[in-house]
Amino acid sequence: MWWSEPRARAARRACLHVAGVAVLAAALGGCGFQLRQSTNLEFDTIALRGQGGPLMDLLRRRILTTTATRIVDDPKQAQAVFTLLSDGTAQTPTAYNSDGTVAQYALTETARFELTAPDGHPYIASTTITRTSMMSYNTSTVLAKANEADLLYAGMRRDLVDRILFQVGALHAPLPAPAASR
Repeated sequence: MWWSEPRARAARRACLHVAGVAVLAAALGGCGFQLRQSTNLEFDTIALRGQGGPLMDLLRRRILTTTATRIVDDPKQAQAVFTLLSDGTAQTPTAYNSDGTVAQYALTETARFELTAPDGHPYIASTTITRTSMMSYNTSTVLAKANEADLLYAGMRRDLVDRILFQVGALHAPLPAPAASR
């Protein structure tokens, strides 16, 4: 029958499609692939100290939304104290055109932080993390390049927060309970 041939082909194609998806799922599961999960921090409470700004705001937001750790205002009530010692950006020319104008910039975002116990005992000594991105530059598109720089800085800031949370989340030492309030 001439009408069953297209149906048989469609059924074979559907079976091959399902088999292909199953093989792909098994391969991804076997290679250790997994979606990014929330960061598990070793402590229940943390105090955030240091200068405010976009990096600290992003870090605060990420701790609140992706971990079970509570942020407390009083460092004496926390199991750990995160201190943002410095945070800064830089824009350095790295290449010039033949007429002497800048053709490329290196955009840098740097954060220096430490994680301590409330008594000052260091869990993570003063650490500096730097992220750099290259950006071409053209004097005829100044506004567009300024917007591009803002987007690159925002991306670098997110990456710095990911790296900070990774380092803080890698702690496996037993941390003391917070001091009781009096």
